Formats: sequence, structure tokens, C-alpha cells
Amino acid sequence: MNITHCPECTTAFKVSSEQLALANGWVRCGRCGAVFDAEKHDDSVSHMHEPLSEVAQDDIPSPRVSQSVRPVSQVTSAAATTPTRSAAWVGFSGLLVLMLLWQIVLSHRHVLAAEEPNLKPMLQTLCAPVACDVTWPREPDALHIENSSFNEDAQGGYNLQLRIKNSQHHPVATPYLELNLTDLQDQVVVRRVFSIEEMALKEHIAALRDARVTLHFELDPKISEQVSGFRALIFYP
Repeated sequence: MNITHCPECTTAFKVSSEQLALANGWVRCGRCGAVFDAEKHDDSVSHMHEPLSEVAQDDIPSPRVSQSVRPVSQVTSAAATTPTRSAAWVGFSGLLVLMLLWQIVLSHRHVLAAEEPNLKPMLQTLCAPVACDVTWPREPDALHIENSSFNEDAQGGYNLQLRIKNSQHHPVATPYLELNLTDLQDQVVVRRVFSIEEMALKEHIAALRDARVTLHFELDPKISEQVSGFRALIFYP
């Protein structure tokens, strides 16, 4: 058992070797709260030949750590590193917030660019680390086919006319068109897909506007005899 004293309030304490080993000799005074190196203030030598009974009980609290001195591995060490750890956690938390915001922006990049075209260069820069792109938003639920018609041309071939309506409040990507020609049993006789270029449309349809499509094509006479109806669908490839 060692005897040490607090350099602040000069209170003497009994400290065991086990207590000193917990924090490499650093302890906290149970009376004034000061933190000090118990080994530097070790009074064991001066008290080596003095019986412990001569030390006043008021000066030497109970050897229990909770009532006298406490190893600072749980207090002083943490206190000494608190500023550094706090700064590290603040920096790490800030980085996490920035990464979260970055992911949110990228997930909405198409809509943001459609609503604010001036943001597109910045969004493309944010996309660079993950090699993503910024295009017109694909929103099939915002598109509807209206006023479609299919008929035989008097000069030969067939004509398809339809209007694709964008019900969204920002531009959306122009879809592809799938045309199915059916027979009397509603079975598909001919299926054909038309690209944006074949429909002569722009890459996007403006907010709350529509795109009109007029297509003319020929059919084999044998197939033409079977055609009695049609189905038109729009989709994103």
C-alpha cells in the first residue's frame, strides 16, 4: 500500500499498486477533484518507518477508490482526449451529413436538372466520382396516350396518329412507342417499336404539354388482310 498526497489540497491517501496500475499512476483526488501523478507525490518513503496509525484519519480517507482517489483511465484520460475526440467526431459527423446530402441530390438529379436547367453543370460535376449521368427524368406514370387513331391510307399503307400528354409539372423524358396490330380474335399479328428518332420527337416533353405523333408505314398484303385493330403502348427502354 502506498501513501500519496494531493498537490492541490495536500490531502493524503492510501493507494494500492492495483489502483496505480489502472491508469499508469494517474489518479483523481476524492476531495478537491484534482488530477495528479500519484508516483510523483508518493510519501511512502517518508512514512516507511511510521505506523499508519499515526496518520490522521481525517487526512487519509478510506482506501476505497470511490471515497479517496480514482484511477483516471476512465476520467482523466478521457478528459485529456475529449477536445481531440470531439473535434474528430464533429468532423466525421459533418462528413456523414455531406455524404447523405450528396446521395439525396444525386437520387433527385434528373428532376432537379429538369426544374432548374442551370443546375445541370453542377449536378454533372457531382456525378463525376460515381460516373453517373444527368438526363431527363423518366416518369411513366406522368405520361398518357390521348386521341389515338389508326387507319388505312387511301394512297397505300397505314397511318397512326396519337398524342402523348405529360401531366407532370416539369419536363420528362420522351418514351418509346410500341404498336401492336391485332386480328379479329384480338391476337397480335404485328408488333413494332418506334424510337424517339423514328417518331421525330425531342428527347423530352415539356411540363403539362403534349407531343403529337404521326406515323406512316407499309404492311405485307397477307398480313394487312388480318389486321382489324391496334394497341399503342408507351415505355422507357
